[in-house]
Amino acid sequence: MLIGRFKLTRIEAKNIAPIILVMLLLFISIACANMLIPSYSAIKIQFGIPETLLAIPDAFFVLVSAFFALMWGYYTDRINRTKVIMAGAFSWTFGMMLTALSFNYQILIISRMLSGAGLGCVLPVGYSIIADAIPPDERSGWFGTLAILSSVSNGIGQGLSSFLGPIFGWQFPFFLLSAISICIVFILFFVKIPQRGASEDELLDLKAMNLEYQYTITKRDLSKILKKKTNRYLIIQNFFSIIPGTITIFFLTSMLNIYFLYEIPTEIRLQTATIMAGILGVGYILGNLSLSYLGDILYRKNKKNRTRLATVCIILAIPFFIACLFSIEPIQVIRLNITYPDPINTPEIGSYMFRTIFEIFRVYPNYIYYFIFGLLGTMFSAGPVANRNAIMIDINLPEHRGTSVSFMNLSEQVGKGLTLLVSYFLISYLGSIFNMLLFSSLFWIPASILWIFANKTVGRDLTVKSMILSERQQIGLLDYVFELEIQMDRAIQKIQDSKYYILNDHKKFNELITSAIKILKYCERESENRTITNIKQRTNDLLILAESIKRMANQIYEILDNKDLSEKEIDMLNEDLKQIILKIAEGEKSTFGELQIYFEDAQLKIVEARLLRKNDLLRCVNKIDEAIKIYDRIKNLLNERLEIIPDSSQLSEEDFYVYNREQTLLEKCISSLNATKELKEKIGNVFTQLEEQGITKKDLIKISELTLEYNINLYQVITDTIGNEHKTKVAINNILKKIDQIFNDYDKWKEVELKVF
Repeated sequence: MLIGRFKLTRIEAKNIAPIILVMLLLFISIACANMLIPSYSAIKIQFGIPETLLAIPDAFFVLVSAFFALMWGYYTDRINRTKVIMAGAFSWTFGMMLTALSFNYQILIISRMLSGAGLGCVLPVGYSIIADAIPPDERSGWFGTLAILSSVSNGIGQGLSSFLGPIFGWQFPFFLLSAISICIVFILFFVKIPQRGASEDELLDLKAMNLEYQYTITKRDLSKILKKKTNRYLIIQNFFSIIPGTITIFFLTSMLNIYFLYEIPTEIRLQTATIMAGILGVGYILGNLSLSYLGDILYRKNKKNRTRLATVCIILAIPFFIACLFSIEPIQVIRLNITYPDPINTPEIGSYMFRTIFEIFRVYPNYIYYFIFGLLGTMFSAGPVANRNAIMIDINLPEHRGTSVSFMNLSEQVGKGLTLLVSYFLISYLGSIFNMLLFSSLFWIPASILWIFANKTVGRDLTVKSMILSERQQIGLLDYVFELEIQMDRAIQKIQDSKYYILNDHKKFNELITSAIKILKYCERESENRTITNIKQRTNDLLILAESIKRMANQIYEILDNKDLSEKEIDMLNEDLKQIILKIAEGEKSTFGELQIYFEDAQLKIVEARLLRKNDLLRCVNKIDEAIKIYDRIKNLLNERLEIIPDSSQLSEEDFYVYNREQTLLEKCISSLNATKELKEKIGNVFTQLEEQGITKKDLIKISELTLEYNINLYQVITDTIGNEHKTKVAINNILKKIDQIFNDYDKWKEVELKVF
């Protein structure tokens, strides 16, 4: 199946190995999650604990996993993901081994908590890595596959405990999975994880130039993730939607076994109940398989279609699931056309079990409805599961994905953990497991309402993310070219500065020229790798010049080191060195003119900000940020240029003129930088005052869209739409007038700062 996927997918070959390894880790970790359940009886006997305490270790496992998922998710988006996933896998492996070695109930609880801490890491990191390896229009399919693997691994985990536990002891399956996970972690050392944001369409140019997406999460971003409406709706709905599934998985088999199949012989009763409950699992797998691929197909037509599909599916799941429950009825053995021996011999258990199931469907037509409604109900319930993670990835920035998935996992695990903790109370309060299952299906109603809300917000969140990534790509490309040009400028300056030392400080000359050659080789290599043709050619020419100057000068130095030279020969060699000085002077000068252009560009950003202030305040602030970034770069570069000349008195008249111009530009740059930072701070204070009047940044975004489209004055719209009371309108008007005054004061701040320097 997976091989077929690789042939049909756009995933790059280099990303196949990390995807497989991460999926294996997820598979094993989820298998570990429910592996203790079949061993409850053995644990009860070994540790001598009451039945009411048996689910406590697993409840703590789930809750600790939820808490640590949030912590691991944050560091997933902040530091190297390979290190994070290895740390998490180690914690989970150690926890599994400790579970197998538990000698009392308290150690068992601690070991399960350690395993939960590790599982909390594997989920967000794994989802983040897979998201960066998979193209956006294939995400639902892959996350649907993960959901299927999750279901299968749940079954395998319980199956290992059910079949191997009685033979080798309940601890053996934990030793087995620990050994497998250690092997996978070892292999991870040799596999390269995809770069953050590598699969985003908006960042393809960065990827083509082999440039990394440099952004990482900050603590401030946590509130941004939660303020995004679609995130909030999906996170909260996840809490509600996990409750019916959790109760069904944990209690449907028990309910069939105890209340509806109780007349069937004990030798085959549990197996029959398990198969009857497992039928619903088939629907869940089919739903993930089909609806995830349908989500991808619909996504290609409209990026909001995944959310629409999930909403329709969860609404349809409710009536089908309820109809499935009402189709269940008690089985009377006397009506079945089977005569059971007492006891049933072990070799005949399988035969009688399948005959019983066939007879149930033949004699009790309601169970056909149970099968049909259950299949449809679980299929539709898989729709949101197959698409929700893809939606979370779609709407969040690459550096927010691990954390956003962690929030999603937190709500799911808290919902699951609390459900397990109160399940026995619910059974007692509601009177039966059937009533609890019926009651749990009602939690899909608030979940479906939240999906409806998400439909209304997902489009805007997708657009905002796309715009941010596109802007960051442009900034990244410009920044990179700018950085290369700065490096080249540094090399040129070092070549020019070397001429001051060529006659009387051979060591300093060689240091400067060698450093210049090293920088130029770096620029040549980078421009060649990223096919920046104009920089490559220019760098190549400079490199030839620098190497020839170094070679000629050092040949002369070798001759000058000969003590048998006459005065005349020494003078001739010094003349040759002076010719090299002239050759350097005739070469390319440092691009001081470009720095002046950048300086003027920063000033233009402020002019743009002035023009935007009455139409789009947020873009106005963005322009101010861009100006600050440019001023800061110019300041750093000029400082580097000026630091290399310790004594300006030794400069030639031409070089001294350039030196003074650089000093003047640095002073202007510093004053402009300080003034622009103050401008940003003052505008920020205006935003704070507007928020105090009830005008948030989100309001400004909505209003700005209107004012830009129809060229309407932003200030007038704000006062007309929000300032209903006269007092409020006056206050808002006064605040907005401050913006004009701040821009009027900007030039004065620059003049004051300039006098200081």
